[in-house]
Amino acid sequence: MGHAFSNRVTELNKRGKTYQRMAADCDFKRSVTWWNKMYWLEIKDPPEPALFPHLAKALEVSERRVAEMVAEQWCGVRPDDEVPEHLRNIVQLLRGIDPGDVPAVETLVNLLVSKHVAEKATRGRKIVRVKAKDA
Repeated sequence: MGHAFSNRVTELNKRGKTYQRMAADCDFKRSVTWWNKMYWLEIKDPPEPALFPHLAKALEVSERRVAEMVAEQWCGVRPDDEVPEHLRNIVQLLRGIDPGDVPAVETLVNLLVSKHVAEKATRGRKIVRVKAKDA
């Protein structure tokens, strides 16, 4: 299935969040070594549900998202909602926005989609430069 939990640890680490910071953010309910082993896929047993609030804080996601990641990584179960992996954390964040801010979010998303479509359309195209003939 996947390594959703470990992938989140890896993503945060690549952004500069250290294992020390992760341990501190979860009130040291999990050690620096545990976070490092999670990165290297060396943790074989899933964290207990009582830890989810602490892990959510360290992973910068909701408790529900922690439960989803644990279910996927250790049980091979994933929610059947067809949300792509790279959008799962964002969906959780969007649940907390004010309804009045939805139009602004939609505008931003549309701009990003347009940018992606334009970049995708230009990939692979060869740019041909035409020289003007001397008169």
